[in-house]
Amino acid sequence: IEKNFNRVVFENDLKWHTWRADNAVAQKNIRETLDWLDHNAIQTRGHCLVWPSWAYLPRDLAALKDDPAALRKRVAEHVTEEVAAYRGRLVEWDVVNEPFTNHVLMDILGDDAMADWFSLARAADPNVKLFLNDYNILSAGGLDLQHQAHYEKTIRFLLDRKAPIGGIGMQGHFAGQLTPPERMLSILDRFAALGLDIEITEFDADI
Repeated sequence: IEKNFNRVVFENDLKWHTWRADNAVAQKNIRETLDWLDHNAIQTRGHCLVWPSWAYLPRDLAALKDDPAALRKRVAEHVTEEVAAYRGRLVEWDVVNEPFTNHVLMDILGDDAMADWFSLARAADPNVKLFLNDYNILSAGGLDLQHQAHYEKTIRFLLDRKAPIGGIGMQGHFAGQLTPPERMLSILDRFAALGLDIEITEFDADI
């Protein structure tokens, strides 16, 4: 890592269904890792605050599905708590992950909830860059048109709501049908028109 990388991301440690502020051992491990990374001038990005599927949320959260006010409060408290816990230590946060296929919280709370989570994250750390993150935008041969259209629509929705989104996260899980370069450039041009930075937030090639 020290030789080959200048930025890292925790794969699971900062995801809500594994992250707990009261887990002393986990918090100690994260702090010590961040200290080592800081010492070696390696930046860290946060992944991810809200992955809105019951499968990726704390198990007890589903008990609040019939109480929208309590559910909204619980998610808001989590976003504020976790971002504040690493304020000034992370350069980026994926605020919402994969909203095309994972949207149970939005189904209950409405899409405006996403804009609220971005605003809460900004209030908890004024300097961290905030991202929306999704897959199959560049990969899958560049042919997942429904996914691409939903992603653009969601980003425009957040911008219209004045959400402090700073970047577009595009996962790069390439397998089987690779995307032709011309198609990839066309997709990137489409999203570049939104005026936000674009990053490949996850990358692998399995062919």
